[in-house]
Amino acid sequence: CRLIHAAQMHGVDAAAAAAVLGIPVEKVTVESVPAGGGFGRRAVPAADYVREAAQVAKAWRAAGHRSPLHIQWSREDDMRGGYYRPFTVHRAEIGLDAAGQVVAWKHRIVSQSILAGSPFEAFMVKDGVDATTVEGVADTPYAIPVALEVHHPKVNVPVLWWRSVGHTHTAYTMETLVDEVARAAGKDPVALRREWLGDQHPRHRAALDLAVAKSGYGKRPLAAGRAWGVALHASFGSVVAYVAEVSLVDGAPVVHAVTAGVHCNLAVNPRSIETQIQGAALMGIGTILPGAAITLEDGVVQQS
Repeated sequence: CRLIHAAQMHGVDAAAAAAVLGIPVEKVTVESVPAGGGFGRRAVPAADYVREAAQVAKAWRAAGHRSPLHIQWSREDDMRGGYYRPFTVHRAEIGLDAAGQVVAWKHRIVSQSILAGSPFEAFMVKDGVDATTVEGVADTPYAIPVALEVHHPKVNVPVLWWRSVGHTHTAYTMETLVDEVARAAGKDPVALRREWLGDQHPRHRAALDLAVAKSGYGKRPLAAGRAWGVALHASFGSVVAYVAEVSLVDGAPVVHAVTAGVHCNLAVNPRSIETQIQGAALMGIGTILPGAAITLEDGVVQQS
């Protein structure tokens, strides 16, 4: 058997095809092609689409055919039959003293586990906590006293990594909370981040300082109605800071400019990093615009 597809888990896919076809896994060859927007969808422990392709190919062969078979989901299939980012709720209660210093930070996360029932559960779920759910909070670089509580409800919706896994919700949550603390304490958001980083995280400081310097944050006046937005987060070995210039037009957010500072250690191909960061900014904007959400009614995904 020869599988030609954008594989991200070659061994898992080969084993799944072998199981469906009833042949030794050594008889399965996986040939990779460029993923082109896989975002983790081709790294599925259940190997659902590989099993489906193997079943179709098996029936094709049983019908007397010997030619190769090209099997492809439609966009509608993919939207309604794929895996989704888990629905997640964060709740934080933060206490400040008279000087605006954080003295308590109680943080609750309620999110479906993406590792439950997968081969990763054995070593990435500890004491009932999915490690991907708390990444970006449990390991925050900020010097704050976080008391973390996690709940994993059982939900009948198939979920997966959605590109950056838990960081997709923890980065947003933590950085907006930092801004709320800055506002409540009467401190500049960039200055507060620098204060909380101290001298223990030079890569974070470097990324933040670069984005701030290149954007002109705090040094040039903004047009009427515009404001700065700042965020800093690390995942998968890289640290990225964004400074955005935004406004509200007729109640809707408008992004006028985004400046990024990236510390990824050795930059082998700077242009590929540039395009990835640009794409990430566009994807981030796209996911918060109206109409971007996946919704379900009577157990069926409504978008196609």
